[in-house]
Amino acid sequence: MREGENRPRQHGDQKKWILSGLMIALAGLFFSRFPLFSNNIARNFQSSQIHLPELVPLKNGLKPNEKLKKAIQVQKGVLVGPETIEFDKDGYFYTGLLNGQVVKVDSKNTSNIEFIAQMGTFSFEDCKSVNETPTKSCGRPLGLRLDKTGQNLFIADAYNGIFKIELSTKKKINILKSDDKRFGNKPMKLVNDLDLNDDLIYFIDSSFLRSVDLAIEEHIEANARGRLFSYDQKSNELKLLLDGLYFPNGLQLSPNKDFLLINENTMSRIIKFYLVGDKKGKVELFANIPGFGDTIRLTQKKTLLVPLASVRPSVLDYLAEWPAVRNAILKFVNIKFFFKIFPKYGLLAEYDLDGKVIRSWHDPSGIYIECTTAGAIYDGKLYLGSFYNNFLGVVDYY
Repeated sequence: MREGENRPRQHGDQKKWILSGLMIALAGLFFSRFPLFSNNIARNFQSSQIHLPELVPLKNGLKPNEKLKKAIQVQKGVLVGPETIEFDKDGYFYTGLLNGQVVKVDSKNTSNIEFIAQMGTFSFEDCKSVNETPTKSCGRPLGLRLDKTGQNLFIADAYNGIFKIELSTKKKINILKSDDKRFGNKPMKLVNDLDLNDDLIYFIDSSFLRSVDLAIEEHIEANARGRLFSYDQKSNELKLLLDGLYFPNGLQLSPNKDFLLINENTMSRIIKFYLVGDKKGKVELFANIPGFGDTIRLTQKKTLLVPLASVRPSVLDYLAEWPAVRNAILKFVNIKFFFKIFPKYGLLAEYDLDGKVIRSWHDPSGIYIECTTAGAIYDGKLYLGSFYNNFLGVVDYY
């Protein structure tokens, strides 16, 4: 009788062992792709103590919705890491990919993709298989701008500097190298975005210490290593306009060309830098934003699209005043694993030029659109770029 009574318990124990085994197997698969520990023990990290602005509540124009759940994932597996989107007058858009390619895409038929250029020093064939971590040899195009003629595409290559592509011939010209001697002992390590005013190019370098493949480390360390420059193509004059920026990664010239808007990613804010008038050279807060922004862009309606690479609260909210803990995390924990355990939330917002939110698009689940690094509006559609997604998102604007 006791032997029979024990059988259900034994069966339950067996079920627990099977479930435990499955959990261990699944954990093993997860950690094999995202191992928990890093190999940075010998490296020196110097995180700083920072004070983030108060959390921006998701209300009014930022009230949560599910608009991004309706997004179409365009050219999945083909457009990998389309960081920025630049439309021409004919409805084609240019974007730069993780493997260093710059391509032109027909918005009416997105399978019509034209190769424009391969950044870096390697060939298209050498770089086409790069799909996870960018490399200097293949380059990493981030910010893109067409000049007012539409005949030249200017590119901020994260590793290699500022480039111009003559679109009629696809000739690639390195206008300003990252290691130009005028940068002295602080060469550009992470050229991120640019904007144009005729022959004058404004551009930002996110860090003089780390390259784009280590951008997450730079974000977590939270040091003010970013800079704003101008470069005159005619006179070859290079100017440092502003330094001490916290990971600047978005730049937009105002419609009247009297100020620049700079997204300071680490500080979760957009600042205004005056170019003319009594306030020339001064900096003011434009807007605190609900997360860590990226490539801000002006629309034809003179509004501003502000993508959020991630929302708050985040690791910086919890550990902003604990730099030693962040140093330990960077030394011992695999950052890819670390960010996998944080909740995902897709968000892009539209602001007016007074820094007020007009409307926003959300994916609270983070399943359909997890991360946005750029936005563009064309023909009633909102196009969504991302630094690492393997597709480009498209959703109705209204």
